[in-house]
Amino acid sequence: MENLKEAQEKILKELTEEDVEVREEFLRLFRAEVIKFSEAMAEAFLNWRTLDMGAEKNDKHAYISALVYTSIHLHILSMKLFISGFSVAAGNLFRQVVETIALALLCSGKDLIFLDKFMKNEYSTQKSVQDLFRHVDRLGLKRNLIEELNNAVNFYHKYSHISLLTIASWTSFSKKSQYVGSSFDQGKIESYKNEINGRINLATVFSNFIDGVKANFEKWELPQSKEVDQKGGTNHAP
Repeated sequence: MENLKEAQEKILKELTEEDVEVREEFLRLFRAEVIKFSEAMAEAFLNWRTLDMGAEKNDKHAYISALVYTSIHLHILSMKLFISGFSVAAGNLFRQVVETIALALLCSGKDLIFLDKFMKNEYSTQKSVQDLFRHVDRLGLKRNLIEELNNAVNFYHKYSHISLLTIASWTSFSKKSQYVGSSFDQGKIESYKNEINGRINLATVFSNFIDGVKANFEKWELPQSKEVDQKGGTNHAP
């Protein structure tokens, strides 16, 4: 059992240093998967670039573009956190990725109210996947893709609130110990595979979701705004 000084040093190390060894363990097993993920997200990023063209001329265009970019950014960060050993934080972000994709699709609907409500900060994004189901046909989307989003939200909902998964995240399955902060546990490899495959599966269809946003947005006939909210995010880079 640690004494006070040893416990304090362990916590301070977690707060001030990156655990490179944890990421190396993940990459030793999943480097090929991480490379596949990066390739798919690079395709999504380039697809977003074409959506972002001209976004500085209209605030609604800028908001839609910013939402799509945010989903890309969060998905990359979620994978980074996961292979760095922070499974709960990564899972929480993954849920935000799905909700942001759903919101971007909803906001791309020409005759829907979601973009206006979001811009006024009057829309709860927690309802975005549920609302997307209600308008899937109107948006011309494939229902099976939306079902995948719903499945992801339902699973990663467990990371947004205290659950058995939360307890398991800091409990070692391979030896009698508890983790502080980041971890790689030999007893959780199958679970790691499922988590990484889920992120890859979403990454491989990410560009399809962007195509859906673009297809709906192309139906808009927007006047150029005199001023564009600078938070619209048209000058991003990964």
